[in-house]
Amino acid sequence: MPLPMADVITMIKNNISKRGTPLPISTGEATGWAMDLDIPHGGETILYTGLLYQLTPFIESVVDRLDKLDDESLGGLLKAGKVFSGILDISRFFVKPDKDEIREQHNKIKRIALLLRKAGVEFGYLYKDEMYSGVLLYDLGLEDEFKKHAEKVFNKFRKHGVKKVITIDPHSTHVLRSVYPQYIEGFEIEVKNYLEILSERGLSPENNIEEDITIHDPCYYARYEDIIQQPRSLLENGGLHIVEAEKSGRLTHCCGGPLESLSPKIAAEIAKYRAAELSGYCDKVVVMCPICYSNLKRVARGIIELTDISSILWKIYGD
Repeated sequence: MPLPMADVITMIKNNISKRGTPLPISTGEATGWAMDLDIPHGGETILYTGLLYQLTPFIESVVDRLDKLDDESLGGLLKAGKVFSGILDISRFFVKPDKDEIREQHNKIKRIALLLRKAGVEFGYLYKDEMYSGVLLYDLGLEDEFKKHAEKVFNKFRKHGVKKVITIDPHSTHVLRSVYPQYIEGFEIEVKNYLEILSERGLSPENNIEEDITIHDPCYYARYEDIIQQPRSLLENGGLHIVEAEKSGRLTHCCGGPLESLSPKIAAEIAKYRAAELSGYCDKVVVMCPICYSNLKRVARGIIELTDISSILWKIYGD
């Protein structure tokens, strides 16, 4: 029996419609990273997480459960969720996130915020008013649902007088900067990624890390948003030597992550190929996307050592 992708998509679509996110996540789980940083509420310039780092432990939990269930059992559960959607929220059955993973994702966002602050960037945060970007609806081709969701996000920005958004992941960066203007009339908000901003600010390194690394470029940064040299400059400025893979930059290879919710097995096979390929250049791999990190991590043990770029940048430029 084939994986019931239509039912998985329906679950994702319903969750975004009801909750604003693909999977259930509490306010504390979404915004807890900022609680002790005294970031102003709102303002013309905001740090926009898009909730993607925060959702990663929840996605990993779902993927793990989908991977362990046989297709017939999975199909029965998903269909039960559709039939009893008013009573049974099937997504809650799947979501059992690891608390340590939630804490680690919060720490990554916190480091990004502190690096921006150290670079002299002033910004606010929307806290409970921050919304998921809706990028998964766009990726799945659900254009009507995506447009409705994007309009809700835009209205939140207008409510708080937002004129500039600082993004922290490739998916949110691409969808806000390149896709929203196609669907929302009058979307003139400036969108810049934190790696672009940190590169422009010319931070001085606090520590020098002399070791070889290779980089897995996320597709949205490299293919669409021209965020290729900025992270390399930031890393090289801290003493790191980048061993470039043949499939890097605009020629980067997909991590398999976009498929993980629909077909964990296919996503894992793509990730295995990419991990093996990268290991031929260096066993220490820097990633810049929570989805890439999550999917490659499933197959990385004994092959490559993964590090999110925010963690390395904090070691180089943080206090």
